[in-house]
Amino acid sequence: MSDIKPDIRTHYRSLYVKVEPGQIYAFIPGTIIDIFVKKGQKVKKGDPLFTLHAMKMDNELCSTIDGTIGAINIKKGQIVSKNDVLIDVVPLGVKVKVEDNKPNAPKPIAEKKEAVEKK
Repeated sequence: MSDIKPDIRTHYRSLYVKVEPGQIYAFIPGTIIDIFVKKGQKVKKGDPLFTLHAMKMDNELCSTIDGTIGAINIKKGQIVSKNDVLIDVVPLGVKVKVEDNKPNAPKPIAEKKEAVEKK
């Protein structure tokens, strides 16, 4: 057993993306089939949020925390890329401003990258 060398690698492929606890992101590219929640709606951990169709399967993504839906960056039928933040769940105790007059528009990816680089 002492002949076994440790796995020495010079580079690693990034497998995971660091996201906030309430951010629900696309783990695989696909199409949004159905959305079950609305902005301002309260959800519990495990509640279904939307269905993502990818690789001939329908994946139901659920809330990772108890909270309120803060932002919905998707629409039914929209094609999404891997690692796009699709829904933001705000933890309980934090107020969410609900605006019914303005539709929820996806945030440009460039703005997200700039915000991360500034930190």
